[in-house]
Amino acid sequence: MNNHRLSARQLINYGFPAFGMSIMLVAQTVYLPIYYTDTLMLGAHLLSIVFLVGRFWDAITDPVMGHISDRTRTRWGRRRPYFLLSSLPLAVAFFLIWSPRASSPLGLFLHLLIMYLILYTFWTIFAIPYISLGAELSPDYHERTRLFGARQIFGLVGAIIGTLLFDFVRFIDDTKTGYSLMAGSTGLLTMILILIMFKGVRENPEFQSRESIGFFAGLKITFRNRAFLILLIVFLLLLAGGSFLYPLTPYIAKYVVRDPKLVRYVVLCYIVGAALSVALWVRLARKIGKNNTLTISMLVAATAFLLAFTYHEGTWLRWLILAMIAGTGLGCSLTVVPSIAADVIDSDELETGRRREGAFFGVWTFVEKCAVGLAVFIGISGLHLIGYEPNVEQTSSVILGMKLLYCILPGICHVAAALIFRKFPITPEVHAKIRAELDSRKTSSNSESTEVD
Repeated sequence: MNNHRLSARQLINYGFPAFGMSIMLVAQTVYLPIYYTDTLMLGAHLLSIVFLVGRFWDAITDPVMGHISDRTRTRWGRRRPYFLLSSLPLAVAFFLIWSPRASSPLGLFLHLLIMYLILYTFWTIFAIPYISLGAELSPDYHERTRLFGARQIFGLVGAIIGTLLFDFVRFIDDTKTGYSLMAGSTGLLTMILILIMFKGVRENPEFQSRESIGFFAGLKITFRNRAFLILLIVFLLLLAGGSFLYPLTPYIAKYVVRDPKLVRYVVLCYIVGAALSVALWVRLARKIGKNNTLTISMLVAATAFLLAFTYHEGTWLRWLILAMIAGTGLGCSLTVVPSIAADVIDSDELETGRRREGAFFGVWTFVEKCAVGLAVFIGISGLHLIGYEPNVEQTSSVILGMKLLYCILPGICHVAAALIFRKFPITPEVHAKIRAELDSRKTSSNSESTEVD
């Protein structure tokens, strides 16, 4: 029997916030760009600047938050206090980003920029302790995949709901009021789910008692970890490649396949493909290992994205099928990669004697948001560079540019990730040796403490 096996209740409580956060994420990546460019008439170049500035801000706040979380000492633990701190401001900021009162381009730009920075500051305060806590809940190689798989099922179901919820706005006469209502409801739900997790999930008190490492010394050690750097680059490429789908799907539907109603169906197929594949990837990872499983998923997704270059007017069925196949790659990336990252943290503990989930996932969460932000930035600014003009017939060169951004670039990202991942050094056998050494140290430490007593 596995003494580290997590109960169904632990999995559910931990997964709850991912549901609400995914609704927020889908709304921001799929609907927010075209809402600001085509409804509020904010220039695409100004919109892309907001996303770029947000990523620079994350470069500062994410590693700092990881360091703060690792050093936090309270009766609630290292991670849980930040769930309370972030829940309400996160909900309010998400509502306000969809409710601008300004109408001029400058006013809209400043409103979006300020609200975006506030939203992602509190997103950081929540997300880094959240994913760090997940890496602490079990030391077991396969149980971690099960935990992150459960979290991703909640997240992917939330993404499906988010796609449907925010698409429903088109049936409301006043678009601005509709988006405000959807955003307010989503924020409130997410806050409640975070508070449920705060109450239902506990931390390992042993980790809180360990001495921490200084911020810059910790960053140096983190970036010296070869396995972590390889995995970080792979994750950046995978998530960025997959994230081009979100902001560009409305434009491909409107101007390439020429059926705007397809947006929700394409995004749903992508997310449903990811959700349905999670159980398969978890089972396959247990059978052939996480590394082999991730490599297979990268090649499958790359093929789907590259074939998408054949889209043209009327190819809606091909689009839906390939979107679902590409989505299976997302399901593996969001399930298996964080589980592998937790194994990397074990190797760091073997070297440093400390549990530094916050330090690692501070960098990790920045890369995660950076990948999505870069995809939105490159996608939206790319539209501007290829000569896109809203609500007019697009030229053949603009159509070609859209397809390169939407299909070829994501395919290249996935192929590059697969090639880089071949150098990843932590296999199941290597991790078993790492855990055995850590367990031996723990046993020796406990024996010494007993003798002293």
